[in-house]
Formats: sequence, C-alpha cells, structure tokens
Amino acid sequence: MASKESDDQKLADQANELYWRSGQSVNQIAEGMDLSKSGLYALISPLPAERACPECGEVLVFLNRTTEHKAVAACPECEYDEASESGSKARTPAKRIVRRATAATKTHAEPVVAGGRNWMSSRVLWGSVLLGVAAGLYMTRRSR
Repeated sequence: MASKESDDQKLADQANELYWRSGQSVNQIAEGMDLSKSGLYALISPLPAERACPECGEVLVFLNRTTEHKAVAACPECEYDEASESGSKARTPAKRIVRRATAATKTHAEPVVAGGRNWMSSRVLWGSVLLGVAAGLYMTRRSR
C-alpha cells in the first residue's frame, strides 16, 4: 500500500511540476500523462505565493496559472482575495480553497485506494457490489 501512495505522490508531483513550471497547455500535459483534464486538475495543488495574508497571516496561494500570471493570490483560510481588494473596498468572498495534503503537511495517513478514492467511497462501492451479489443469489435460489 505504501508503494501505491508513493506512486500517487510521484504522479501528483509530476503533474504539479508540469502544470506550474512548463509552458505546456493543460491538454498537452493531460495527454502526456495519460489523464483526463479533470484527473489532472484533481492532482494540482495551489502554488504558494510566498507572502502572508494581510487579514489572517496564512500563506497566500495562486489557484491556477492565470492567477499566478496576474499575480493575484488568495487565502485558503479566510477567503481573502487580492483581486477584489485591488478593485474596490467592498470585498467579495473568493471561492473556498480545498487544501490538498502533501507529504509535508500530512499529520496522519489518509487511506487511499486505486483511482484516488478514499476508503469511505471504497466501502460504499464494495457494499453495493456485495448487495448486488446477494440479490442475484436470492433471485436465483427463489426461481428454483
């Protein structure tokens, strides 16, 4: 299981490196890594902007390459957004950022199964499979 997690982490690291540092389009990166665009976006983590949020002190992040190019960072904690601050005093909340745990920020192991699903969705999947098998066996025995 540890090798699967390290493979997933290597894939995420490669995706982030290509997304943030190469000049390739998202389509080119996804095709080169044999992923769908949504699969690629699921692997991408926000890029730290290396400056602190003026409201809460947390590190600001760039959500995507466009915000990095425009130098417009956002705060994952308090929803501070530099774009709304520079335009007017009336601040509109930014979309809430979902933090992805990295090897450096993980406090405990999060069980992950093939395909990137967590253990809870895997349990639901297997429960559904077993329920289907049980229903099939019941119908087969009932028809005899």
